[in-house]
Amino acid sequence: MFTWLGNYYNYTTRISLILLYLLILAGGVVRCTGSGMGCPDWPKCFGKLIPPTSVEELPNDYEKTFVDGRIKKNKRLSKVLSLIGFEETSNKIINDPEIRKAEKFNVFKTWTEYINRLIGALVGFSLLLTFFSSAILRPFNKKLFLFSLISIILVLFQAWVGSIVVSTNLLPGLITFHVIVALVIICNVIFCFYLSSSRNYKIQKSPILNFFILSGFVLFFIQIVLGTDVRESVDSFFKLFGFENRELIIESLDNNFKIHRSFSLLILLFQCVTCYLIFKQSKLDPLLKNISLILLIFIVLEIGVGAGMAYFQIPKFLQPIHLLIAFLIFGLQFYVILINNSFKSIKRI
Repeated sequence: MFTWLGNYYNYTTRISLILLYLLILAGGVVRCTGSGMGCPDWPKCFGKLIPPTSVEELPNDYEKTFVDGRIKKNKRLSKVLSLIGFEETSNKIINDPEIRKAEKFNVFKTWTEYINRLIGALVGFSLLLTFFSSAILRPFNKKLFLFSLISIILVLFQAWVGSIVVSTNLLPGLITFHVIVALVIICNVIFCFYLSSSRNYKIQKSPILNFFILSGFVLFFIQIVLGTDVRESVDSFFKLFGFENRELIIESLDNNFKIHRSFSLLILLFQCVTCYLIFKQSKLDPLLKNISLILLIFIVLEIGVGAGMAYFQIPKFLQPIHLLIAFLIFGLQFYVILINNSFKSIKRI
């Protein structure tokens, strides 16, 4: 029975990872299509479990109802932010005129956001199954139970942050925080998968290799944060000048865009050196060599997609691809860190 549960735990963790990356792709589609406010309330959508498909299905005075609810929620949030010292952010939320504007119904945006939420619910359900199996295995594998519990807590927290993002009408700094929490969730689930794996990894201690692997990971985290900031600048541009002036967008971006662009070459250099050091050591696990090559390919591809976005004035179809590849790189980098440092793998039951 316990052998079956151990296999089941590993399997559900894999499913959770696939769903998480699917959710990231869906989130990218929501962002690039401007569908974040497609459902003005949370967790329901226009007060319904299944969103409307036409204006006739909307509740009476839906615009005023949801704006009033959003304002009340933001007032409560503003008080909390003031108490913990974020006075400027608190005032920005309360005084933002955009928050008092009702979102016009758009069936495409509504269902795009709704599908994103459905995938999020599937992620939560999958992680819940993983947690239940870890609870049964707790007497034998306490770490699996602990980190499975952390996954559930993080997902619930992320859902709450998502509701705040909606109520504050996509507050820029909060979106960056939303992305960072998503990165932490990815790492935690990958760690659970690693702990439940029965594979014994062959490693060869090398301080230089470890330095380049860890440095590449830190650099790429900074790169993602910079990229999120650049994306927020793009959103601000579209709000001010509209989509018809997108040919001016690259010239309008600040120094963070230039740093973001230059950072990609530094990350590529670090990955090239990492690949060289890994293949130089014959005793290393073949999986580590394969992942390092995949990472190199992904980084080159990500740079190409980023260049395409800059050259073609941020086309919508490239934005979710750019985001997905970034999260794939980050997850693989974290997995390489786990393998290379040989964190003790919990015995399979």
